[in-house]
Amino acid sequence: MRKATYQVLDEFSNAERAALQKAAQSDIRELEARLDRGRELLAAGLDPVYANLPGRLAHKEMPVFGRADMWPGDCIRRPANKVPGAWLCSFPADPRWNLLAREISFAMLNPQHPALQAAGIFVPPGTWGLSTTRAFGSAFNKLRVWADEQQMPADFGLWQVEDWQGFIAARAEITAPGSVRPMVAAVRHLILFSPVLTGVPTLEDPWPGQSASAVAQCPWTDELSTAAIAPEVWGPLLRAAWAYIDRFAPEILARHDHATQPKRERRMRTQGQLDALLEEWLADPGSRVPINAHLERTPDEGRPLWATLSREVSKSPNPSLFVPRSAAGRARRQRVELWIQQTGRTVSQSPRQRKDHAVEVRSRQRLSPAEQDEILLRWLDAPANLIPLRSPDTQTGEPAEPDWNEVARLVYEAEYSDALSLGGSHHRAAARRAWVRQVVASAPERTRPVDTSQTPRMVRAACYVWVAALTAMRDSEIFEITRGAVTQYYGAPAVASRQVKHDGSRPRSRWWITEAVAQAIAVAEALSRHDTRVFGAINPALGDGFRPVRDIADFITLVNANRHLTGLDEIPAGLVRPHMFRKTMAVIAAQEPDGEIALGIQLKHAARRALANRTTLAYGKPGARWAKEFDNQLQTVAAKKLATLLQARRAGQTIAVGPGAARFHAGLDRVNKAVEQSISLRAQIADERLEITLLREEFADLHLGTINHYLWNAPTTECQNQLPPDQRGTTPLLGACQPARCRNSVLTLAHERIWRMEEADLVEFLKKKPSRPLREQAANRLSEVRATNVQFDKVKESI
Repeated sequence: MRKATYQVLDEFSNAERAALQKAAQSDIRELEARLDRGRELLAAGLDPVYANLPGRLAHKEMPVFGRADMWPGDCIRRPANKVPGAWLCSFPADPRWNLLAREISFAMLNPQHPALQAAGIFVPPGTWGLSTTRAFGSAFNKLRVWADEQQMPADFGLWQVEDWQGFIAARAEITAPGSVRPMVAAVRHLILFSPVLTGVPTLEDPWPGQSASAVAQCPWTDELSTAAIAPEVWGPLLRAAWAYIDRFAPEILARHDHATQPKRERRMRTQGQLDALLEEWLADPGSRVPINAHLERTPDEGRPLWATLSREVSKSPNPSLFVPRSAAGRARRQRVELWIQQTGRTVSQSPRQRKDHAVEVRSRQRLSPAEQDEILLRWLDAPANLIPLRSPDTQTGEPAEPDWNEVARLVYEAEYSDALSLGGSHHRAAARRAWVRQVVASAPERTRPVDTSQTPRMVRAACYVWVAALTAMRDSEIFEITRGAVTQYYGAPAVASRQVKHDGSRPRSRWWITEAVAQAIAVAEALSRHDTRVFGAINPALGDGFRPVRDIADFITLVNANRHLTGLDEIPAGLVRPHMFRKTMAVIAAQEPDGEIALGIQLKHAARRALANRTTLAYGKPGARWAKEFDNQLQTVAAKKLATLLQARRAGQTIAVGPGAARFHAGLDRVNKAVEQSISLRAQIADERLEITLLREEFADLHLGTINHYLWNAPTTECQNQLPPDQRGTTPLLGACQPARCRNSVLTLAHERIWRMEEADLVEFLKKKPSRPLREQAANRLSEVRATNVQFDKVKESI
């Protein structure tokens, strides 16, 4: 570049050359100053990282660039199907790579930052979100590991094209092409933002003119990578899910409500109910307000022990009845102090007495951590106590895990216990779980499979399967369903939820549903203990959060293990994942009339109609298994419609006209002959079922149409033979068919109404005196239609 610049300068005079050099040096100094200012802005570490993302929560603190370990996404509305650990950006510990990762991540989250624009980097706002930035961090960390293993130079300017390609080739050897594409994107992020990165020179794209898919050798295709659930799995799975929702759920819900009712009542007490409890306690003649009797080191001597009194009055371990921060708590304190002045009924308690009293209350309400440890260890020491294990996840390869809810119930002899929950005292619960796992590993004979046949968790899984299958909603959209979400949409039942994908604003949308789906949502809502969400934890303190992959696998295992009790069909082995329900329902719905339009609306593709057809058709395209299933169903439907015609033909009637009527009659006669000859078979199977079976075999190539039926025969098909040989297919083009002339066409009395209407339309058209070419064309068509209608008249006369 310098050589070319000097060649240009040689063409000018010395004065002109000096002026150009001075201007160039001034431009270079200005650019360097702008870059330095940009680096200073990033290095200052005071800029909030999520300031430009939608869905910010004002009451949450936002991390800044200077935080080096991670950037939690607590300040941004988190999708319901993401756990907090997946809603953050984390960075490597190495200082150099840590700074690079933070700078690139900051640039992705704030693409219109002044530092970027000063360096000539202009990116539209909202190009990347938190999920994409988190994915970049994962790919960038893999680049770091590879660079360390290969001992690559720290200066990226010394890397050659072969080095970048070597990283991509190394990833391609151990992962699929679709997983290599994010690695290419990570490299290009590094190159794009290199002008503002600390210690990185301006880099050039090693693959100019190539897309990330081309570099990763993952060519774009209309085919979706998502597979559909196999048809042999789909039917039994949905029937089992509906059985749990409709048949088993009422009893399970009743038992679950009975077990959790006392605690739920305590939790849902209103302020008025708490005030009533206090008045009831004060009205008791035996009530005494505990007074602090400590004589040293406290200014509270002689004052009521509010926490102790709260436990006594509310009969709850939570001492919140007299909290001074609330107006209600202060009012209750004044009420008690006035009552003391009026009655003087108090009782002094020393520290020892208060401790004994607290132990007594905990024995009735809640155990201390040390007591929980002691009870668990004592239970584990007893050889007769067996540890219940959940069924192993055969689809992910995860080993069997203790059922912590069931273990807690067995050990502490209570329906509810948080001793093994990871939500509260995490380190204590983790230690207790480690004790249980140690017994499982050392003494496998001390384990047993847990009986989950009637647990609410299985009902929740059944509800999810049913909703996901019959609404075609994404997993994130199902998780966003809140209480009271069932509504009306254009006069039909619908469910309202948030559309998370492709839209950071998360608009509220509606999906049409059936009454059965509304019932499943109601059951899931009754099970959930989450404040707003329908698919939430049943017992949050026990850590039984909803995990669709795990719960669906357990549900399938449960159904197969209890078939002798439930009478349900066995669910064959096959891959079942949450995102596969959407694809499978699209394949089924696409077979219905106008299915593409309905799918575009239900799948939320209608907002972008320019691409909706291509995207929706990709969802609705069946695989080999479903194509075979649909072929069998279409043959059965056609055979059922022909059953009435078969009976009329058996009586000697002429039931079809058209060029292919003779073939059609001959096929019906063969079926009637076979039925008459199968006396032993007719004695075992009903006549209609036998007829349908025989008609399916005889008319396997029959295609039903609105204006005619079509007996497919490749050599005589006019619609396909008019096409070039390389464009011909194996099915008729009913829209291009000429029913009155095609030798494969068959017309029955069910088609007569359409033909009569066409005759009337042609007559009316000719009365308007059209142009000569149109009149001749209409007259020729009218003669064909009238010739066909004459055949209909003859058929009706013979009946």
